[in-house]
Amino acid sequence: MEEKVKQYLQEISKVFMQYGVRTTSMDDIARHLGISKKTLYQYFSDKNDVVKQVISHNMEEINSLFQGLMVEKSNAIETLIEVSKILINHFGKLSSTVSNDLKKYYPEAAKLLEEHRSTHVLENIEKNLHKGIKEGIYRDDLDVKIIAYFYLLRMDHMLSFEVQEDMQEYPMEKLVRELFIYHIRGIANEKGIAYLEKKLEEN
Repeated sequence: MEEKVKQYLQEISKVFMQYGVRTTSMDDIARHLGISKKTLYQYFSDKNDVVKQVISHNMEEINSLFQGLMVEKSNAIETLIEVSKILINHFGKLSSTVSNDLKKYYPEAAKLLEEHRSTHVLENIEKNLHKGIKEGIYRDDLDVKIIAYFYLLRMDHMLSFEVQEDMQEYPMEKLVRELFIYHIRGIANEKGIAYLEKKLEEN
């Protein structure tokens, strides 16, 4: 992908997160990028194309970061902690209108998210579980597919903003962090929990 297009997509993502997808017009996007609308249409055919490219770009970035973490020498818990930071950075400040807009008005983009969730994300969760079991820091009696599925459901529920009204006072960053800690405590053995406690004290 052309570097200039990547920069445009990153900037457009910021606009969508701040103002929502549906209410942001092509004029708004061109104005934010500091280019003419005519120039904008040289890179994107229409608003729907913009949304799809933004979603695809974000998914590619996140998956690339996940893959990089998986090949590093850090153990499964350390990897999961880093993953939490990535998700907080990409989704922690996401406006609820973005999620709703995609579902209602941009089904193709919403489908891209769903496909990514059901393939890459689920696969990475399962890899982390196998890695932790092999390293001797996760329980060896885990049913990997079931645990990965339930964990993904919880994460989906949180990131889709389907949270109770009395929980909305908490920043998304805190909710995601607590979910990760809850998850690790449920799957780690004594050695793993001791490592988690050490990492939490350091941060």
